[in-house]
Amino acid sequence: MIAKRNDALKTDVELSFSDDGRIDLNWSGPQMETISGTKNLIQALTLRLLVYRGELSATGHPRYGSRVREMIGRPLNQANLDLLRRHVRNAIQEDPRVRKIHALSVTPRRGEPGAVDVYVKLLASSDEEVTLSVGLDLQA
Repeated sequence: MIAKRNDALKTDVELSFSDDGRIDLNWSGPQMETISGTKNLIQALTLRLLVYRGELSATGHPRYGSRVREMIGRPLNQANLDLLRRHVRNAIQEDPRVRKIHALSVTPRRGEPGAVDVYVKLLASSDEEVTLSVGLDLQA
């Protein structure tokens, strides 16, 4: 991670997320792009949701990630949507840069079986309002 002075929400390498689910480093010529502030927090929270909890144990981060992957293949009934919402809330709250979650919704995407849209409005540790919107494909 690339640190900057007085950067409460941190700075990191910038990633590009493609529609087909691939994630790659964002390059500008020979150098990697960086991302800071609320944009970095949004990127970090998105990654936290996509990584399975415990997947990074070998790198010294056994509690990083979420349990969202456990929902793959389950029907999107109310009980499972509530459980998915809890998994999302727990993962988001584990980031120390998140002070409070103001709103969180998980809604099935119309016309796309197994896909959900996650919307989170939160207060960051920097006292900035941050909105995160992520689509998840939970189809087996």
